Amino acid sequence: MQLPVSLFIGLRYSQSRKGNAFISFITLFSVAGIFLGVMALTIVSSVMNGFEGELKKRILGVIPHLVVTTDADHPDDWQHQVLQRPGVAQISPFLQAEALVQSPRQLTGVLLQGVTNDALPAFMQQALIVGSWQQFAQQRYAVVLGRALAEQLEVSVGDKLRFMLPQAGSYTPMGWVPRQRLFTVSGILDTGSDVDKLIAVTALDDLSRLLSSTVQQQQWRITLDEPFAAPQFAQQLAADSSLQVQDWRQSHGKLFAAVAMEKAMMWLMLLLIVAVAAFNIVSALVMMVTDKQAEIAILKTLGMTDQQLFNVFAVQGLSNGVAGAVAGALAGVLLCWQLNPLLAALGLQLAPGIILPIDIQFDQLLFILLSAVALTVLAVWYPAKRAVGINPADILRDE
Repeated sequence: MQLPVSLFIGLRYSQSRKGNAFISFITLFSVAGIFLGVMALTIVSSVMNGFEGELKKRILGVIPHLVVTTDADHPDDWQHQVLQRPGVAQISPFLQAEALVQSPRQLTGVLLQGVTNDALPAFMQQALIVGSWQQFAQQRYAVVLGRALAEQLEVSVGDKLRFMLPQAGSYTPMGWVPRQRLFTVSGILDTGSDVDKLIAVTALDDLSRLLSSTVQQQQWRITLDEPFAAPQFAQQLAADSSLQVQDWRQSHGKLFAAVAMEKAMMWLMLLLIVAVAAFNIVSALVMMVTDKQAEIAILKTLGMTDQQLFNVFAVQGLSNGVAGAVAGALAGVLLCWQLNPLLAALGLQLAPGIILPIDIQFDQLLFILLSAVALTVLAVWYPAKRAVGINPADILRDE
């Protein structure tokens, strides 16, 4: 099969190792820069995706995605309508209150959640490391604590804790006295996140009894297939003025915003490395055009059009850029696949037993490749236009 003349000459130029050694060095340096930049961008973005996924699983697997508050006499037909929407996994009754918890040795504030045993989030069920949810459901005034909270309070399963709810209480001759109740620790959660320091889970009915004199509204927990879609769902539900909607951003929005900002800045810095390497191609191609002026003049004299000549140097530059980008992406994927064993072999693990979470998203990988190619296209435009502008008469006058 005969290749188009522009493609044939461009590939011959890109594969040739004869001629100016310095140009070959600059070209090799540019390809190596694109290779390393794309590889680093692939690895870093995959690790950042993994960290973000772990945070989403461990924090938003316990914190409600959406909390809808309605009046006690509000009709429940809205639940059926919401469940019909794509992306909604579950709607269940829910209560949440701030409380003080006192053990024999410590006193601290917690976020007390009231849940039903048949509507527990999947991650919360898996995160229970001591006790069982069946035992929790059978006991009255039982509570499951986060691991860090249990360690802070110095309690274990079977110990008693006093919970005090400032928003539920009464006036006495001694002043305002918060409502309080002894709870029995029936389990311990380990989510592997900061949520462990403040979460306490009890039965919905038990928490309702404690708050019965102050609660004039109902709360519902909405679990989504994609927690990051909660803001859009909240806006849609808020269109109904009788529903008060809160999403997870009220409690943990700043954390995920910081992660997203860090991820974006890492992308920008590493993409600049790719850009610098891509624009090194400008130097190599400009020197190539200068070195090949006689050949360019002969080609134009033989009838090669400006577009064909432009394509010759565009093919040469793009072939180098694409080769570096594809090789860098493949190397990045291979290193991601073996990153934890490699770090262990080099003794660079974060801590014994802790591995880096890695999530390779192939749509993101495609975007990295296209970005590198786009930067290469910008880099080859000027040298190719310069080659087109050569006047054969000026070059061949003295030949």
